[in-house]
Amino acid sequence: MRVLVGRIFHESHSFNPILTRHEDFAVTRGPKLLDEASGSTLSGIVGALRSAGAEPVATLSAMARPGGPIEHSVYADLKAEILDTARLEKVDAVAFELHGAMTTDRLHDAEGDFLSSLRDLVGPGIPIGAGLDLHAHVTEAMLRAADIVTACKHNPHSDVVEAGERTARLVLAALAGEIHPVTALVKLPMLLRGRLETDLPPLSDLHARARAWHAREPRLLDVSICNVHSYLDVPDLGQAVLAIADRDDDLAARAATDIAAEMWRRREDFVDALPGVDEAIDMVDAQPERRPWVLADRGDRVLAGAPGDSPEILRRLIECGSTLRSVTPVTDPASVAIARQEGVGATIRLDIGGKLTRGLSPLTLDVRVEALTDGRFVMRGPYQAGQPSSLGNTAIVTAGSHTVMLTSLSGLTQDPAAFTSQGIDLAAHDLVVAKSGYHFKLSFEGIATPLVVDTPGLTNWRPGFFPYRHARPFYPEDEIVPDGMSAALFRRQ
Repeated sequence: MRVLVGRIFHESHSFNPILTRHEDFAVTRGPKLLDEASGSTLSGIVGALRSAGAEPVATLSAMARPGGPIEHSVYADLKAEILDTARLEKVDAVAFELHGAMTTDRLHDAEGDFLSSLRDLVGPGIPIGAGLDLHAHVTEAMLRAADIVTACKHNPHSDVVEAGERTARLVLAALAGEIHPVTALVKLPMLLRGRLETDLPPLSDLHARARAWHAREPRLLDVSICNVHSYLDVPDLGQAVLAIADRDDDLAARAATDIAAEMWRRREDFVDALPGVDEAIDMVDAQPERRPWVLADRGDRVLAGAPGDSPEILRRLIECGSTLRSVTPVTDPASVAIARQEGVGATIRLDIGGKLTRGLSPLTLDVRVEALTDGRFVMRGPYQAGQPSSLGNTAIVTAGSHTVMLTSLSGLTQDPAAFTSQGIDLAAHDLVVAKSGYHFKLSFEGIATPLVVDTPGLTNWRPGFFPYRHARPFYPEDEIVPDGMSAALFRRQ
């Protein structure tokens, strides 16, 4: 059994004005990707195939941090390279890791386009599987092209490897004729305003409901609850419930509709109550025994597609005269260039951050340049452990008790390796700012006390904040009632 494998992974933010280009992708080609994709859905796919005695046939792995839509020619080149490999290889099945919320400056549904092109190439008889992120925008084009579409179940995403294993296992079962999958999809025209961690109600209750369905119905193969990426402006935006059953249309439809109906019933429960910046600073001040703290900058989450250029938490620390020892990452290539020109040891005045995100402004500080690096590091994980990443050219500068990590690229600072790789000792500080909202809790466990902070920016969605054009109408931007709870069914002969 030869199974074509690979990955194109990007979570696109329709309101981030900076396009994602070639240089933003880390690309691994050929057999090398089979051993490098640790801590990911792709590694789960590869491991499960090998355990089953199947041969994974490598194409490429292309991964970029979340950000603005992909420049279309970049996506087109990556897709063409994968299809060229697929034409040359004789394979029995296909299994890919995709995010599910990838757009280009010309396409609303890049994954649907990609899977459709794969289907056209390999023909109707080859099983295709896709392992998605929990925040996927699931479309009918994806489900028409693929036999198996499944997503991870946890947020933070602690089960991405398991999602890959499940993808491979179901694809191989379909290839062997052991299952004949039918997928039911229920879409709800709704965004969730908060409480998006799956170990907290109401999401924990919905996932428990899904597990109960799975436990009592042996022919139910999988249930995925996809809480769509909120920063997409695409048609048919909304929550998705996917249920895959073996030869049983009615079972798949009943499971998907039951869970979706409960989500809609509890829609008012999805609201966060987060501390503001001043309250968060007071908490760090008042509880020294819990230091260091890691403060999640909710409004400037790079992992949700923001530029990472907000200095707002640092601004309040400066304004209130705090002597807390802090570390703040800020995307600011212009300031990095000035620091590199002046050199280590120089004292300079910089306008830090606030240059990329609408509504933010720079913070003017006199700083000392402490270090200059190339910004390269390898993620510690567990989320995406082993994945190479880069902050771009980086300058470490200080102003009193405050350290600023100025980066040229939007950094994946949900991972402590982003800081330690640049020579920053986290234990020597009272607080560190992470441009993340969920995954930082996994990676900073045992290192720092986590706290999500209500901050301004492109990833703190509130009704009326973003000028959606293609996605509306949806709740709660609009007064809307779904047209029943009917499931669309997808099956391949």
